[in-house]
Amino acid sequence: MLLIATALAEELETALNLCSRVTKTRIAGIPVWTGVSGKTEIHMVKLGMGPRRSASTLGRAIAALNPERALIAGYAGALDPGLKIGDLIAVKEARLFLEETWGAPLGELGFGAPQLLAGTDQLVATGRSAGVEMHSGTALTMPCVVGAPEHKRMLFERFRAAIVDMETAALAAVADRAGVPLHCVRAISDEADDDFLASFSYHPGLHPLPRAAKTVAAGRWLRRYSDWRERSRSARHNLTRFLASYLEIDT
Repeated sequence: MLLIATALAEELETALNLCSRVTKTRIAGIPVWTGVSGKTEIHMVKLGMGPRRSASTLGRAIAALNPERALIAGYAGALDPGLKIGDLIAVKEARLFLEETWGAPLGELGFGAPQLLAGTDQLVATGRSAGVEMHSGTALTMPCVVGAPEHKRMLFERFRAAIVDMETAALAAVADRAGVPLHCVRAISDEADDDFLASFSYHPGLHPLPRAAKTVAAGRWLRRYSDWRERSRSARHNLTRFLASYLEIDT
């Protein structure tokens, strides 16, 4: 039995739309969608955003469902300037920020030891067979958005990681403790030099109210939302193509 987990409802829909006979129940207090792909039963859950929330939900889901393997699917921001909108990354390892360094300048934040993920070569081959631009690489996991180009450049130069997200390393740790092989595929929804999420980016030392004021002052919200929808559309399209191949479905 396969467990597919995503942070966002939009990401979850890419899997739901590829399954038949989908039902929704609550198991261990978690909404769980169950469907069928070929002869494989698939459970799907929405984890929510951020390392703590997503890890807690995945831990409960694994304990209740006892899957043979799990797949994390979703979007991510590019740190590698060579990655383009819609490119897919099979995450081979992920590093979680160290809480004790939170609040330091971005260049001084610490990250833990790499968490290794399963099946990277298989995922890359699956994506390429579906005609998707597919790479493997490292993810950095933080509890906040990294949207400013200079911040992304700094992290890439320091760690040579391909992407930044808000869940993968925390989820890899949960799966490792449970003994469940974890795959992770992320679609690029913003490139390294995109700045439309810059006003949400990490600002050390700013308390919530000043941070909110800075975000509001940035303005251009209709344009920002339009930019996000355009980019996420390409990311979602290629993620769907990958999942169709992963689940061995013709689309």
